Amino acid sequence: MNDRTRMSVLSAADAAPGWNWALDFGRQQMAVAVEGASTMYRGFEAMRRVQEQIAHHAAERHAEAAEQLRARKAPADLIATQSQLLHDDLEDATRYWQQLAAAAFEMNSQLLGCATHLVDTDGAFAAARIFHVPKT
Repeated sequence: MNDRTRMSVLSAADAAPGWNWALDFGRQQMAVAVEGASTMYRGFEAMRRVQEQIAHHAAERHAEAAEQLRARKAPADLIATQSQLLHDDLEDATRYWQQLAAAAFEMNSQLLGCATHLVDTDGAFAAARIFHVPKT
């Protein structure tokens, strides 16, 4: 493209606001993609925190149960310790999946919010006006 052609393209872009939108669309797409990636990584961090909290809680609970099992107790106490551990594990598993699903839903809603930034409606309408042919 020579300088004369480049100048005519630039002056056409400056003259028609719809062309500005068309030329800026790639930048907008990249900004939305990067914003979406940032949102996704924040969601992954939230999911990791859920996993870390549940694993920490389970590790403490299992260590406590191991101490109780090492102590000499009646057989009924040993069964009670094991059943309590199983009960707590099932509660934690339920809580884990609920919190993980909540973090995933939050991440998805934020990603949908990013997608709404993709189209600037004023710019899209300005670009559409370029191609509109009025009826006579």
